Amino acid sequence: MAYEPKYKITDNILARVAEIESIKTKVDSSYILPEREIEMRHRATVEATHSSTSIEGNPLDYRQVERALSTTTALTRHQYAELEVRNYGKALDFVDKRKKINNPITLQDILKLHAIIMDGLLPDDKVGKLRKNDVYIINQNDVVQYIGPEAGVVANELQKLLNWLDDASLSVHPIIGAGLLHFQFVSIHPFSDGNGRTTRALTTLYLGLRDYDLRGSLVLDSYYSVAKQEYYSALHDSQGNNYAKAATSDVTRWLDYFTTGFLSSAKILLTEITLISSAIGDIPARINHDEADILAYAKQFSAISLSDTEAILPHIARRTLQRRLNSLVDRGYLRLEGKARNIVYSWNREKNDKGNNQ
Repeated sequence: MAYEPKYKITDNILARVAEIESIKTKVDSSYILPEREIEMRHRATVEATHSSTSIEGNPLDYRQVERALSTTTALTRHQYAELEVRNYGKALDFVDKRKKINNPITLQDILKLHAIIMDGLLPDDKVGKLRKNDVYIINQNDVVQYIGPEAGVVANELQKLLNWLDDASLSVHPIIGAGLLHFQFVSIHPFSDGNGRTTRALTTLYLGLRDYDLRGSLVLDSYYSVAKQEYYSALHDSQGNNYAKAATSDVTRWLDYFTTGFLSSAKILLTEITLISSAIGDIPARINHDEADILAYAKQFSAISLSDTEAILPHIARRTLQRRLNSLVDRGYLRLEGKARNIVYSWNREKNDKGNNQ
């Protein structure tokens, strides 16, 4: 029996997909200095690695992840955590190379991804190998929340999913295809461990093959990390408590969450690209990546506070963040409003719109 997902394209989902299409057009057509694009992609790798591993409980902060990706030398006492980070970085490198080979995803690709991600983290007989035992997902109260398919049918279920992805490549929008791949793969739960990270890396590969990874800089993992409870809730609502239900359920609820996260991530990326590609005076792209994150947040929510800035840039000291906010005020990107503890930094629409139209 073939995989046939059940879902509805609601008005909200359709509107998000249309808005993402518009953003993609702008992202693809933006001129960015080559060295800045390299920096942007590197930062996307660090951010995706930090977010995807932290979802699974990795304790390293952003700066520690960035350093761990740049060396094989032990940097902290968390050597297992550093290995998780380096492995995921290598998996994203594999994704970057594999997407240039324009062939459909295969079971061997999936096993390869898992082998890279879990190298040294699982016994050899489980690395890059489909699970041989049944799986039960336990919640924080030690209650069985989800039962995956029997081990003996995992390979067949994966192949049905891959066949559907190939057949649907011309009829299903890449965003919807990515959402359905993510849902079905995590529902099959094909490995003894490392399923979440493999799912997220595989989704990134699929988007790359469909030319929908927004210049290799889209990071969906950050949204999953920030909205983690909503992530698990959306999965559970669509999955039910076992694979038999998940395989036949309506996954519109999950697609609603997935497209919301996709749009949020795409908006942040567009703001960053717009800022670093805009010529300001005679010097192009004087906005660094951390400042771009601050401005992306301020643009989306009209203003940002120091506490908000600490939340989105936890790897930077409070005093440094204060200086960056003040610098953005001095340069006219933000406006200082309020006093003492009620200070906020509002988006200077007049200045930014003028700069982006130059």
